[in-house]
Amino acid sequence: MNGHPLRAALDRLIGPGTEPAGLRVGVDLVHIPRVEALAREHGERWLADHFTAREREQLAAVRGRPMATLAGRLAAKESFVKLLAPARALVLTRDIEVLRGPGGAPGIHPRGTALRELREAGVDRWTVSITHEGDWAIAVAAGLANGPRTDPHPVPAKEQ
Repeated sequence: MNGHPLRAALDRLIGPGTEPAGLRVGVDLVHIPRVEALAREHGERWLADHFTAREREQLAAVRGRPMATLAGRLAAKESFVKLLAPARALVLTRDIEVLRGPGGAPGIHPRGTALRELREAGVDRWTVSITHEGDWAIAVAAGLANGPRTDPHPVPAKEQ
């Protein structure tokens, strides 16, 4: 695959001549009116359960469609949980901090249960993309594990 555009992209992402040991992907779709209803019904308590103080500070400064941004951030958290596919621990959404980085691109900053699951899975690089259109927000999280990926839900031998 030398000279192939995919090989060039992999070389830029993980280094020349290396193969990803375990690519992980998570995706989540969120209905913006549902998030708006949850935020209205449960208020600050719900926000504090799912978002850190830094996230809430950034969300309070959003102009335009703040509920779309809120839904996008929630979708990013859920997509990251799916990337982790935790088998041993419940990953709390507030342990996945989604903050606006330089230039506006979102960044994920795992803490607590999310960070422990990342380390257990050997995932050492990750990224997230968020978009929204109309009543929907979607996020895709991708990560690379430095070891072989194990299936968190293996099929028992008698069912194969």
